[in-house]
Amino acid sequence: MYRIPVPYLKLTEEFKIVNVSKPVTHLFHPVSSFLDLVDLDSKAKMKQIFTTPSPGKMELNLKTVDSPTTLFTVYFTYQSKEKLIHLVCMDESSSYNNVENEYKQWKEQIRTRDWSELVPTPIESENGPNEFNRKQAERKITTINDLLGIIQEDLTEVGKLEYIKLIQSELNDIKGILRPSN
Repeated sequence: MYRIPVPYLKLTEEFKIVNVSKPVTHLFHPVSSFLDLVDLDSKAKMKQIFTTPSPGKMELNLKTVDSPTTLFTVYFTYQSKEKLIHLVCMDESSSYNNVENEYKQWKEQIRTRDWSELVPTPIESENGPNEFNRKQAERKITTINDLLGIIQEDLTEVGKLEYIKLIQSELNDIKGILRPSN
């Protein structure tokens, strides 16, 4: 098993680590229980492995040698007769980093572009067309924040609350960019 080229772990029903592949030794700290690698918010989700059809997959935040929480897609097979769990953990941080970089590019474009290019101005306000566009964009950001609030509880249950907080923080940054500096 040590030669398997992906992060593979073989566990008991109590989540004790029985065997691992070589990539696991470079990715995670040495522990005896897989639950020691699972982020607090993801532990309840991990325990659902016994009630989820197998084979299956789930997203978990795991503690790595490089980060206190890293998003992984975990493919699993639970063998109830043998009382064993087989896991393959695929790091999703590069996907997350790609989305984050794209979002930063959009934010920079919004900061540096003339609003009249992006949002047509049907009517001019007393303060001119840019004030109208700013207010319209701020209303849209507020609406997005309200919608995020609606789904926040569902995302909290699946361990994704940090993504809502990140999106809300980025939206607040954009709102700050839209406000005219006095």
